[in-house]
Amino acid sequence: MVALADVITHGCNAVRYSVDKEKSEVVMVHCLPENITPSSMWDRMLILQQKYREKINRYNHLYKTAIRIEVSPAKEETENWTMADWQKLADDFIREFDAEVYLKNDGRKENGHTNLANSQYVVSLHRDSKGQILHLHINANRIDMEGNTNNSYMIRKRAMTAANKINEQRGWIQSMKKRDWNINEVTNACIDALKMMDSFDWNTYEAKLKAKGYGMNVKRSNDGKVVGYVVKKGNSFYKSTLLGHSRSLTPSRIKNTWVKLHQDKSVHTQTIAPKSMQTVSRPVVSVKMNTQQLRSQLPTRDEPLPIIEPEQKLPEMVHHEIEWNGRIHPVDIPIEADKALLDELGTMEVDLCATIVDAQKTAFLLFANYLDAATEIAESCGGGGSPESNWGRKDDEDDIEWARHCARQARQMHQRPIRRSRGM
Repeated sequence: MVALADVITHGCNAVRYSVDKEKSEVVMVHCLPENITPSSMWDRMLILQQKYREKINRYNHLYKTAIRIEVSPAKEETENWTMADWQKLADDFIREFDAEVYLKNDGRKENGHTNLANSQYVVSLHRDSKGQILHLHINANRIDMEGNTNNSYMIRKRAMTAANKINEQRGWIQSMKKRDWNINEVTNACIDALKMMDSFDWNTYEAKLKAKGYGMNVKRSNDGKVVGYVVKKGNSFYKSTLLGHSRSLTPSRIKNTWVKLHQDKSVHTQTIAPKSMQTVSRPVVSVKMNTQQLRSQLPTRDEPLPIIEPEQKLPEMVHHEIEWNGRIHPVDIPIEADKALLDELGTMEVDLCATIVDAQKTAFLLFANYLDAATEIAESCGGGGSPESNWGRKDDEDDIEWARHCARQARQMHQRPIRRSRGM
């Protein structure tokens, strides 16, 4: 089981998404009335924040007013579960989540834990796109019932530690160990697929993996060249940069890997005839060498030594699947850029709150350069349509700034066009 947590500004939209998503089920609500709408749930959280506004804003304005958590057990760990089992998992996770305390650099630990057990929250059960793998969404008020702010320090590590404690208690596989197992399994499947190919071809490669039960999403450039791909195992996605030895299965290196595999195969199939031992007499060569000869064989100072650059740590990625008009559009985005995009859209006007999920889809599609699909979603919601004529990523924009840029453009695309009447 794995878990991810974060503090967010768009609590209204997160609650609505978790409760109203197709085939979702409300597992439990806490410190909230039963059978109320998602908007009413968030309204009651805002009322509590308004009640304690002087306390929570005493030193700094509380900008991120909600906590969002996703808890994802493995399919085999939750087989034949009832709703009571999911409620027990939610209770156990919140207990371990609240129990974690992390010291700051100065050693302080005041309010170093969360108090979700005494906070307003709603827990929903979601299914993946095929309706098979289940996971929990927990959306909580940032403050508890006493007006104390739930600490966000190390909140992602807090969630993973809580998940690993539950894994240990229940005898489940630890998250990192399972991830490593899955990566090795997918890597072996990719290598086997390459070995079975007479020549390398992306379509054949994808077909071989699908025959083994894996999914594959390929990302191509405008000229049709493959620039990236992910392999899907169950509800998890693994980028090509994680597979193989020394990134040997990435698009730029996979053909060389195929060649090497088939060269190795041809070498092993050859029959090597043993040779009889022969005695060969060679003249003795003097190993004496003068100083000038020795210097001539040493590298000169002008010859630069090879520089070995340290391997850069790849950013942690989030994978989204945006479905539109019967097609799945895979989007891979660094987790910090994903957070920046959602935070930027969290400031949308109240009158656009009903279309915030569609605006998020539009922004993610823009990030991955699916311009046609992004335009169609915006137009279907009554927005103004396509992006500006000079739309594109600037040379000095990193992933986070590009994500914010896409969020602002999506917000503009979802604004209703101003109708101007003609003069009589």
